[in-house]
Amino acid sequence: KIEELFLGGSFVGAFPLRLVFIQTVDTNKLGVSVGKKNIKSAVIRNKIKRQLRVASKKHFLSLLKKLDHKYSIMVLYIGKETPNPTALDKQFKLMVERFGKKLLDNE
Repeated sequence: KIEELFLGGSFVGAFPLRLVFIQTVDTNKLGVSVGKKNIKSAVIRNKIKRQLRVASKKHFLSLLKKLDHKYSIMVLYIGKETPNPTALDKQFKLMVERFGKKLLDNE
């Protein structure tokens, strides 16, 4: 599934975040990833992942309930520095808006 997502999926970005998504037939799925190459410390990577999960629950749930189709979504943190939680939340909100706009443009 992840390979299909990256090979055939669409991308939306708001630095330091990138969202990859593909339409599926079953349920909505969401994953988060922080690269080991950019963030060396596992503690900080896990902290960023927790922040991304909280932001996704805050911003994605309402949008996904409104949509007719189901999606597999992967949120990637591509920055090299530890993010400020408020700045990360702001960028996440921007990325979700772009995601919604891209879906409306495709339909």
